[in-house]
This record gives sequence, C-alpha cells and structure tokens, in this order.
Amino acid sequence: MTELDIANFAIAGELTLSVVVVRLPLEEGSVEEMEDGHFVDIPERQHWFTGTLDLWPHDVWQVMTAGGHDVTSFRADQGRYRSLWSRDADTDAFNVPRDRLVLRHVELERFEAAQEVAAAAPPPPPIRVGARGAAPKYDWDEFWCEVAVSMQFDGMPASQAAMVRRMEDWFAARDQHPDRSTVKKKIALLWRRHQEALARLPA
Repeated sequence: MTELDIANFAIAGELTLSVVVVRLPLEEGSVEEMEDGHFVDIPERQHWFTGTLDLWPHDVWQVMTAGGHDVTSFRADQGRYRSLWSRDADTDAFNVPRDRLVLRHVELERFEAAQEVAAAAPPPPPIRVGARGAAPKYDWDEFWCEVAVSMQFDGMPASQAAMVRRMEDWFAARDQHPDRSTVKKKIALLWRRHQEALARLPA
C-alpha cells in the first residue's frame, strides 16, 4: 500500500495507527453528556505515560499529509478520554512527525484478516432502478475523507452546526439526504475534540 492508501484507511476508521511515547504527561478519565447536549470530561488520573498510544483518524491524516501534526488527545474506549496535561503553560501539544507513526502488531493482524474477509465476500447484487426495499447505506468512508479534505483546504467551520450544514451540502450534491441527527452524531466527537484543543491554546 502507498502512504495515501494508509491515510485513507486511517481516516475511514479501518486502520488505527499509533505513536510510542516516553514519560508523556497524560490525563485519563470518563466523558459524561450533560442535559444540554454538551460533553464534560471527568478527570480520574494524571500520570507520566510510557508506551504506545492510538491516534484519532483526523490526526493520522494530518500527520501523513502534512508531515507532522500537534496532538492534544488520543483514542480511548467508548465513554473515556485520554489527553495531555502539563504544569507548564508552554506545553499544550505533542508533536507527532510522520516517521514516528507505528502500527501495532495486533492491529496489523486484525486489518489483514478484515481485508481477507472482504476479498472473499461475494460482490453485492446490483441495485435495480425503481426496485422496492431498503435504500443503500450512505458511504461513510467517503464522508470522513471529505471531512478531512475540507478541513485541510477550507478550514474549520465557525460552529458545529456549520460543519453539519457543510456535510449536508456535500451529501445533497450526491443526491443523498441522510437525517440531520445522524450527520450531527458523526460530527459531534470530532467537534468536541477540536474545541478541547482550542481551549488548551495560550490566550
């Protein structure tokens, strides 16, 4: 695979890349949703972490396409978070250069097994125009690729609602119209992580 292939698999959520760190100041905790729909981090532990941390798809894309990227949080289990903490106000991000990316052995085996299953699966039946039945699923892999590319070239929208509208326009151009709540749910985690990163920037 080319580096672009790897980046595309990563942004689509099909391949998780990681970075090895030594004594990185890390905060871990749980995430709770408030009544107004906002998410709040509940810190549980601050410690110096040495080992391998998984990266978010959008961070991997930035690292691989730009050659490096400042990261403020890392992938965690559902309902959990992992992010940087520091007593030094000047240390608010961890720079990950492209040559520091690694692929866990267990993730490589999982990915290869998934590709073998996909290759062995029979092709889907053709869709008959005007046929009744469930509509085809939306292509969320293409969705995330478009999110990454639009962020890189058009910048981050001013609000989560603006990002939702941007992606609704993208779907509409493809003559597709998923429910707005579905698009908003897809965007919510990315937007929250972006806001967390902005909050850590020096005033």
